[in-house]
Amino acid sequence: MNRTLVVAAVVTLVFVLIIFSALTYWSNSDYSSKTKHETSRWAAIVDSKNDVISVETSDNNVWETIKSLHQNQTEMWIGGVLEEYDNYWGFRFRPDSIVIAEITIEGAQANIKAVSEDLNYWMNTWAKQVYVFAKVSEINE
Repeated sequence: MNRTLVVAAVVTLVFVLIIFSALTYWSNSDYSSKTKHETSRWAAIVDSKNDVISVETSDNNVWETIKSLHQNQTEMWIGGVLEEYDNYWGFRFRPDSIVIAEITIEGAQANIKAVSEDLNYWMNTWAKQVYVFAKVSEINE
């Protein structure tokens, strides 16, 4: 009987901690700033360093690929042409330039934080596009 109560208490505590952690993450004001967007159709992507940014696309084929990545939790290179943007990171991938690829030019590969910390370099790189290895964590339509 006592053992059952202890196990139940531990399971309840773990459950409460998981819920609290999730609520803290999603209610974090940085999250909404990092996922700032202009349209109702957008996706949150998480890069290899666990940083998040939103992407929007006007291309229906790209959007279908984004939805597929979300459903399968597949990581691929997601990127496009950078533009300055009033969000946590100071940039976004221009919506009409979003590309999803299995392979990219190595010199165009980065992570979200690295791009943010040296935005001038990445905006003026010879490749003209930047990619982050990421998975789609959230879809909004």
